[in-house]
Amino acid sequence: MRKSLISLLIALTLIVMTACGNSASSDGEGLEAPDKFLKVGSGPMGSGWYPITTALSELYMDHFSGLNVSQIEGGSTSNLKSLQIGDIQYGIHYTSDFADAVKGTGSFDEQLDQVAGLTSLYPVYQTIATLADNEEINKVEDIVDQHIFLGPKGGGGPVAFWRMMEEYGIDEGSIEDAGGKISYGNYSDGASMLKDGIVDVFVGGGAPQVTSLQEIEVTKPIKVIPIDEEKLKGINEKGLGISYDRLPGGTYKGLEEEIPTYTLVAMFSVRSDLPEDYVYNLTKVFWENQDPFKEQIPQRAKNFTLETALDGIDPETLHPGAKKYYEEEGIIQ
Repeated sequence: MRKSLISLLIALTLIVMTACGNSASSDGEGLEAPDKFLKVGSGPMGSGWYPITTALSELYMDHFSGLNVSQIEGGSTSNLKSLQIGDIQYGIHYTSDFADAVKGTGSFDEQLDQVAGLTSLYPVYQTIATLADNEEINKVEDIVDQHIFLGPKGGGGPVAFWRMMEEYGIDEGSIEDAGGKISYGNYSDGASMLKDGIVDVFVGGGAPQVTSLQEIEVTKPIKVIPIDEEKLKGINEKGLGISYDRLPGGTYKGLEEEIPTYTLVAMFSVRSDLPEDYVYNLTKVFWENQDPFKEQIPQRAKNFTLETALDGIDPETLHPGAKKYYEEEGIIQ
């Protein structure tokens, strides 16, 4: 009797263990990572990038056994430089800065050989804003003698801003000569500074809205400065990864008309030396588990599609693991 009872307990234990094992594999958990830690370069607090990498971190920790994912505040160009030196293994940035990084142009004095593309994400509308009651600022030329906030100093936003300003013949020197001033920081602080009158102009990217601007417009309505369409066509033709579109009407309260502005494309990259199988799984898990992004960041996630996964990216600059996934999906022939 006792022997039968022991046999029964062993059998039940095996059944439970098998069930648990099947459960883990059925929902995708248990993928192996080469390291217990993955550092992801994000955007500043208050930016649209931070909640994207928050959802991404949770997704990867759910699917890879024992993986701890941490977010590091950064910006577009600084994330690429951090990838190069190994401070992070995964980062978000703009396709325009990625193109500069692999060529060693723009903000990069030399080619970065330790960065590889993973995927494009969505278009980012660059927004030059001031308070709605500021009657002195109505066009780009009016900002020259003002205090301008440009977001994180290591971000791609400031790089794109100065390139856009070149079309107007404006640079940092001309702003300083006119009595203007430049400040940098995270978007939350910048929006608060705009609300409190510490800065006159806020520059930031959104999809299409900048979250921190939405937060202040409840008490301090804003207005967005339009970019001359001939200037937009001019910068688009230079092949800098900067395009243009119209900020949709209703993006901010009281702004019902579409407003022409310049756009960038956000993307993910990884360290080139990450194992191929690992990056293949990172890519696959991202694309085949979109629900968390649709729930947490619906405005941005609606633009996450495999059809646009390579927008602005030369396939030759992809990590082999990501390239393998896109070949399987028929995105790369």
